[in-house]
Amino acid sequence: PDRDKRNGLHVVDCYTGTRVPLLGICGYVQWVPKADVVVAQSRNDLYVWYNIDSPERPTIFPIKGDVIDIERQKGKTEVVIDEGTQTSYLALNEPLIAFGSAVEDRLFDKAVDILESPTVKASPETEAMWSTLAQLSLQDRKLVIAERCFAAL
Repeated sequence: PDRDKRNGLHVVDCYTGTRVPLLGICGYVQWVPKADVVVAQSRNDLYVWYNIDSPERPTIFPIKGDVIDIERQKGKTEVVIDEGTQTSYLALNEPLIAFGSAVEDRLFDKAVDILESPTVKASPETEAMWSTLAQLSLQDRKLVIAERCFAAL
């Protein structure tokens, strides 16, 4: 992700050079450490892109205060928010973070297991993940996995 001079947030596809706007106003942006997940703040909303390949489908949380950090430890990822008189923590969806790592490592069976786990709820973002996994499975000729992904869609 890249912020422009007016504090807008864009993502650039390195292969095509295409620039996609994500947020018109962005006060904070950071990759989750050791993950393909982006966290950004625009005014009183926190945006989380668990699948940056589908920038039109972030998960949005209303927040009070300013994001100051992202902490990742002991299998838990939290966004640290300064609310003025106190600090609050917003837990991110660890299975969806793990999905990105599984896909990057080409562990498609593990990625399917993550998306099918009872802790992962259907959402526009998980639909995008199924779609991404379907396309990658086809490219790698993992047809059984691709079939499972298309069935989920």
